[in-house]
Amino acid sequence: MSLRRIAAVMDKEFQDALRNRYVVMLMIILPIVFAAIPIVSLTTIRQLPPSQAPSGQLPPALARRLGHLPLQTQLEVFLAAQFMLLFWIAPLAIPMTIATYSVVGEKREKALEPLLATPVTTGELLAGKAVAAACPGIALSWGAYFLVVAAAHGIRLSPPALEVLWGPTAWLQIFLLAPLITLLATLTGLIVSSRVNDPRLAEQIGMVVILPLLGLIIGQSFGILWLSGTLLAWIAVFLVGADALLLALAVAIFERETILTRWR
Repeated sequence: MSLRRIAAVMDKEFQDALRNRYVVMLMIILPIVFAAIPIVSLTTIRQLPPSQAPSGQLPPALARRLGHLPLQTQLEVFLAAQFMLLFWIAPLAIPMTIATYSVVGEKREKALEPLLATPVTTGELLAGKAVAAACPGIALSWGAYFLVVAAAHGIRLSPPALEVLWGPTAWLQIFLLAPLITLLATLTGLIVSSRVNDPRLAEQIGMVVILPLLGLIIGQSFGILWLSGTLLAWIAVFLVGADALLLALAVAIFERETILTRWR
């Protein structure tokens, strides 16, 4: 693959995305929302006097896991762990929108044919589109994450809860797993959008990637599982393999002749 051609595709995709008002609106609103929810929730719990902390809020399995901590600290740790999973989901909406519109929109506007007539290979084209679509969501979610961490320090969140937000396990989730999941969703969106002509449909089908993440949130809520470093490492290995397979599948499906004849 030529990095120069991939960079050229990425530059084009960035410019196209910035001309899409819907994408720009998402880029402004979503980081604010994903930062505000954890900050407001953690601040509210932190400001409660220990005597007024809600009791009996955690599932028995989770309460046993955190039983060595004071009740208020248990709630802070639980919320911090749940919000870390929120940052797995945070980067997905913007890349999915960019990815689906970049293919479907070009097919509708007859802008894909000139691009496919260039020397860029299918792999370079899809790699450029996938990375360009994923980067804005990842960058904005990182910005929201740093705001939450700064706020957690500002309200003096308990050390155990702060460790959940800012420590090796948290960094693994934010800087490795979240980008891998975002790339997975983006490649899914590219695959779907190469077969349909409705960007909304492609986006909705692609967002099926969120379902396993919701399963993790529910499982952790009920104390069925706890995302330890070992489990997160295995998830990372799985995601690397899944991303590689999806990229190969995307290249196989995104045949130049098929795209040109099907959507002419």
